Amino acid sequence: MKSVLMAAAGLLVAAHAQAADPVKLFANDAVPPKAWRDGTQTKGYVVDATQEAFRRAGVELSLEAAPFKRAYAQGEAGEGWLTGIFKTPDREKVFLFSEPVGSDEVILVTLRGKEFAFDKPEDLKGKRIGYQDGASYGSFFVEAQKHFQGDPDSNPRQRLQKLMAGRLDAAMINPGEAALAYHMKALEEPLDKVSVLPKRVAVEPNYIVVARSQAQAAAPVLEKVNSALKAMAADGTLEKIMETYRR
Repeated sequence: MKSVLMAAAGLLVAAHAQAADPVKLFANDAVPPKAWRDGTQTKGYVVDATQEAFRRAGVELSLEAAPFKRAYAQGEAGEGWLTGIFKTPDREKVFLFSEPVGSDEVILVTLRGKEFAFDKPEDLKGKRIGYQDGASYGSFFVEAQKHFQGDPDSNPRQRLQKLMAGRLDAAMINPGEAALAYHMKALEEPLDKVSVLPKRVAVEPNYIVVARSQAQAAAPVLEKVNSALKAMAADGTLEKIMETYRR
């Protein structure tokens, strides 16, 4: 009987230690001001909001910035959570989604003087469009993919360089014009060298997600994080974080 009790106690200690392990979470390393790696630091409004939500939830977080495609694959495999993710029907089959943790716009950028009419997916027929490899920006983007010639990459600055070299008709940039200005400044190129088309490819909330395969272990954490995110939306914290990065 004593050995059974000791074994049970050992299992309880092990379970407690496992429960106390930090939650592994990936953020995109190259989409400022939403999320990016700056030296050894991971920055961005979705990063700040995610860290605050986990802090309020009382859950320790281990954050890593990584290229989106690799991070997404690891999240899909149940090797960590993800933040800054758009919601699509296909992704909902794979992931559990949090309350919104922020939002952003996906814009279409051309060279100045090379603008074209763009209001519906068919308007991109025959165009060579650069975008984030592995990204899905909602139903409008999915429909548009049927019409344009895609040129995916993992770096928005590389995308803009290809645009300015005449290798693209347009580049999709997110999150919005603040990101475009940031990258053009980093490239030491004048912002008026490019033009943002009025129609947005997407205006979408961002979410924290975890693979459904991890639902049993993740559900209690997600519930706490969701409560924190609701409170942050109600008390203005999410908007304050967003506003910090708009300046």
